[in-house]
Amino acid sequence: MLKHQFKLSLLAFAVAQSSHLAWAENEIEVVEVEGHRVNGVNVVDFEELQKKQANDLEDIFRDQPGISVGGSLGVAQKIYVRGLEDTNLNITIDGANQAGYLFHHQGRVSVDPELLKRVEIKAGAGTALDGPGALGGAIQFETKDAEDLLDANENFGSLFKTGYNSNNRGYRVSANLYGRLTENTSGLLVLGQTKGEEIRDGHGDEIPNTDAEQNIGLLKLTSRITENQTLRLSYDTRDDNAVRNLRANFIDFNGNTATNQTSERETTTFSYSFNSPSDLVDLKVTAYQSETEITNRESAANIDFGATVESYGLDIRNTSLLGSHRLVYGMDFREDEGASFDAIERFEETADVYGVYVQDFFALTDKLSLSFGSRFDHYELDDEDDQHFSDSGISSNINAEYAFTSHWSLRAGYSEALRGQSVKEAVLIGSRAYSPDLKSQEADNAELVLSYNNGGFKASAEVYRSEINNVVDTVADPNLGTVLDNAGNLVTRGYNVSVSQNWSRFTTGFSYSHVDPELNGEPLGDSDTGIGTSYGDVLSVNMAYHFEKTNLELGWNGRLVRSLDKVPDGSPKKPGYNTQDIYLEWSPTGKDTMTVNLTINNLFDQYYLDHGTFGFSGRVGEIIGVAEPGRDVRLGLSWKI
Repeated sequence: MLKHQFKLSLLAFAVAQSSHLAWAENEIEVVEVEGHRVNGVNVVDFEELQKKQANDLEDIFRDQPGISVGGSLGVAQKIYVRGLEDTNLNITIDGANQAGYLFHHQGRVSVDPELLKRVEIKAGAGTALDGPGALGGAIQFETKDAEDLLDANENFGSLFKTGYNSNNRGYRVSANLYGRLTENTSGLLVLGQTKGEEIRDGHGDEIPNTDAEQNIGLLKLTSRITENQTLRLSYDTRDDNAVRNLRANFIDFNGNTATNQTSERETTTFSYSFNSPSDLVDLKVTAYQSETEITNRESAANIDFGATVESYGLDIRNTSLLGSHRLVYGMDFREDEGASFDAIERFEETADVYGVYVQDFFALTDKLSLSFGSRFDHYELDDEDDQHFSDSGISSNINAEYAFTSHWSLRAGYSEALRGQSVKEAVLIGSRAYSPDLKSQEADNAELVLSYNNGGFKASAEVYRSEINNVVDTVADPNLGTVLDNAGNLVTRGYNVSVSQNWSRFTTGFSYSHVDPELNGEPLGDSDTGIGTSYGDVLSVNMAYHFEKTNLELGWNGRLVRSLDKVPDGSPKKPGYNTQDIYLEWSPTGKDTMTVNLTINNLFDQYYLDHGTFGFSGRVGEIIGVAEPGRDVRLGLSWKI
């Protein structure tokens, strides 16, 4: 009955919107208004983030049908790509790997959209360049720099932004100061703050302890020391200081006490690039340090508990052109130091991973292009109990694309990924041991994409399958008690279908996504933290129209999520929902010197929980997850001086 109702709702939804459909391409190699895919990579860019007035991770990935972001408030948000939690992906900010996992009731990815220029999502079958242990793919965040904001004949400038959110009666302010410090050196300084009251759900009720209190900063320097050599230094920081529930992804209830929580991240990246006149040398060296930390205090003088993960890394990469081959090769290294602490004790563990890699891109014929590569990684972990884990292995991949005609193409990809033992959930260091028999996780990803491209009309159909063997989870051992051990095999199957039409000023389209993750034959559930979760099929329908004479753009996004019936035994079904968002962007002067943005998210004020949110307790029907915000009207103004 529920499936029948969904089909009727889906049909009514599509028919009702068919006269003004739009879609931001998320699945094939095109550039569209709300997002695009290039060479198998989904891209979210600066212009899209500005139109959305993006505040958090959910706003960044709002139009990606294969991605769910659960947790509602920013500090609790987790990214799920094809059902896999972001703990199974390599996440980087300006090349700095965001390793570690602080607490399963918090999100682990801390980044502010205001600082971003570009986000790349590589789901499933990837390459050797995605880094070690990319079991489910990679997400790469790139921050903006001065050159992105400076006009051609401009030496100095400033960009100021302010915005108001109606849902939590909050505001955002930021200042961007940038310029050419010398003929060959440019710099950017960004400072920003977000404050707001408690989130209101679709019923109009305030959700306790969900205030917004964040500060952000970015300093970026770029120096072209010679015609062929460039140095870059980047430092960015983000902190959240507020009263939070101890389990931030749960509502306020007896046992989930409120604490004064501080959540911080700092990342420093240094890179050197040398692009010689020779085709054999295009070198880039990246070194980084990144640290995340949370502390929970019941009073200003008493630390209840805390956790931190600090990472140091280095990547040395060169690109050589050899005939029709583009060969990319290098080595990388990362050391992670995780710790949990309270007012009395501190527990620590350290992990290292060393890797070497090579990836070849070339055109075999004018119709067939290939890419294949491998990486060798060596992992070591020393835990709090003086256990030492060591493992090594090779991960290979191959990708091919064949153009049948000028319009039709077929792309196939297969990749392997090995992840040895690394710092797991930092807050549990000292209280949850590793099984001495713990094995490395091994992933196999395969996908097949059929695409059609004829002028402004584009379509694609994609199927994929992923298998991760020796998944690590909390397991009850009869001899050791509760330990981190291998819990079995995770198999994920899914597909995406998309169609779009792009005219000169009007874009229409839709995408549909289905994913089915199973651990040992059983569907993933909300309690499979650190692994993933299941969520219903997603239909995303978008449109955008540009009014050329008035420098006005109007856009709309509809997202219909099917109710989820396939859940673990004893768990309640996840109800479906339908949200509508609209935006308006206006440049009064006809230039980028001033921009006015109006965005309305959840236009019809629907009450719902994202399927990526931990929704229900063991007692069927008792909602303990944090609901999504109700209607939110956002008004933003930016101006350049």
